[in-house]
Amino acid sequence: MSDAPPPIPTQLGPYEITRRLGAGGMAEVFLAKKRGAENTFKLLVVKRVLPHHGKSRRFRAMFVAEAQLATRLNHPNIVQVYDFQDIGEEGQLLSMEYVEGTDLGRVASAARQKGTRLPPWVSAYIIAEAAKGLHYAHEKKDEEGKPLAIVHRDVSPQNILVSYDGAIKIADFGIASANLFREEAGVLKGKFGFMSPEQARGEPLDRRSDIYALGACLHEILSGRHLHGALVGDDLLEAVRAGNVEPPSTWVRDVPPELEDITMKALARRADDRFQTARDMAGAISRAMLARQELVDGAVVEGVLARLVGREHTSPGVAHEPSVGSLALDPAMLAREAPAPGDESVLERPATHAAVPSPRRDREQTGASHPLPKRPREVRHVAEVRLRVLGLPELGARLGPVDETRARERLRRTLSEIAWKRGAEWRWVGDGARATVGLWSNAARASADAAWLAVDAREALRAMGEDLEVDLDASIAIVRGIADGERDDEGRLVKHSLQPPAEHLADLLGARAGKGAIWVAGGLYRLVRRDFRWGDAPTIDVEPSGELPLPRQLRVYDLERALSREERLAEMAHAPSDLVGRDAEKADLFAAYHRALSNGASGAPAI
Repeated sequence: MSDAPPPIPTQLGPYEITRRLGAGGMAEVFLAKKRGAENTFKLLVVKRVLPHHGKSRRFRAMFVAEAQLATRLNHPNIVQVYDFQDIGEEGQLLSMEYVEGTDLGRVASAARQKGTRLPPWVSAYIIAEAAKGLHYAHEKKDEEGKPLAIVHRDVSPQNILVSYDGAIKIADFGIASANLFREEAGVLKGKFGFMSPEQARGEPLDRRSDIYALGACLHEILSGRHLHGALVGDDLLEAVRAGNVEPPSTWVRDVPPELEDITMKALARRADDRFQTARDMAGAISRAMLARQELVDGAVVEGVLARLVGREHTSPGVAHEPSVGSLALDPAMLAREAPAPGDESVLERPATHAAVPSPRRDREQTGASHPLPKRPREVRHVAEVRLRVLGLPELGARLGPVDETRARERLRRTLSEIAWKRGAEWRWVGDGARATVGLWSNAARASADAAWLAVDAREALRAMGEDLEVDLDASIAIVRGIADGERDDEGRLVKHSLQPPAEHLADLLGARAGKGAIWVAGGLYRLVRRDFRWGDAPTIDVEPSGELPLPRQLRVYDLERALSREERLAEMAHAPSDLVGRDAEKADLFAAYHRALSNGASGAPAI
């Protein structure tokens, strides 16, 4: 019987598979490409739960629920989960960011091989950044404001990713936080060496178990050895349950006493004696760095990483194929592009996509002897979104020019990842951005995706503001519009144009929306009103503007938050005959019609 892994697929659902990154007993991970607007690709990671693990109906239902939860985690220090898909016999797919970098475990290993250790304050900075992501997840609430009580359960150096440009991200929330794996023995328990004593004893857990694991990570990179040395198996498990640990200075002499105190407090045997939140731990590290005048940021981490592991590929899967050994299991892409001509603001740079010419584009540019057939034109309803980022002047006043630039870049990247998840790309202009939702193949979801994009972007900005101690927020406007263009093989609208007056109305509404407001015009509101809670907003008088076909007034609704599942069911029960939104079903049928009549090679009708 062969133990060889199954053959690598070339396609899984909408993802073009580039290579396999890793495989285990329950899942395998691939580097993949997914096409976005106008023939661009994005590199991402696809984790496939192997089909035989998805035969249980209970497993599938619970995994779906937890995967959907993971897609709601929007923070710069958490690997972004884009989407969950069930593709039947081929398994269940979780798509997520691809970090161009490595994991903290490999960085520490590279340092040991070179006979050195990570600088103590760089180590502390990395842990503090990871703690910010954990705190956000620990604080996450559902739509009604009730705590979700997320516990990662598998915080370890292998799940702390370090990008080549110094960004830090916690990985593997997609599975590690699942209730299913908390309840059933033998499934994804975590790594013994980083478990808290209560986790090793099988007791109920809260966020303080993750804080212990962070302390174990900090201890290992400060001391250059595993927390419990060479113990393995049952001996290791018993040592973890006992909770007896020696301070890092037992093995090395140059550990700053402030960092040793922080490490040992995080590793306290009793949860009540630890930091009570991950933010408390991050704050303690920041205060110690400030007192010592140790100035560490992403640029410093980038330099240390370059010395220890080197930057192997700047565009994995595009110009060069990545080395499997150089990739973390759950990476996330933070690809960089040069600014577009005329760009002056960090927030104006293009979205984080790898611009990869498609075969179709190659043929068009090289003038191949077999011209492509003329593609059919299509008109579809889309949603136009306007975003203003509020609080950026305060960001500059607090951080200074260099750190402000890096913070703006980080902000832009995070918001771009959120937009990609909702099938859109931001077009950055100054301190704001525009996006057209509905150009991709899931056009029927344009209205709902636009509303979710607004909710997620506002939440992410507020979370980043809390980390930076700056009052960041958003004002957002959404209107319905009509776009026309050519429909490609996968149902995306390319070479498109947005018909007036959508842009004008979106600008008008966006200029009026206040801090924290998400204003939705009436045409789009009617399609999504059953999924969100709404507040009052004024009716806006519209001034005539040249030849634009403008309404005299614009009815506006204030989107407050999404409804919980129970609230949505109650809404449906009160309106069983409500036909609002049937154009979404029409759009689905229209998309299915085009798929049925087009051949995959050329997009020409098959009849």
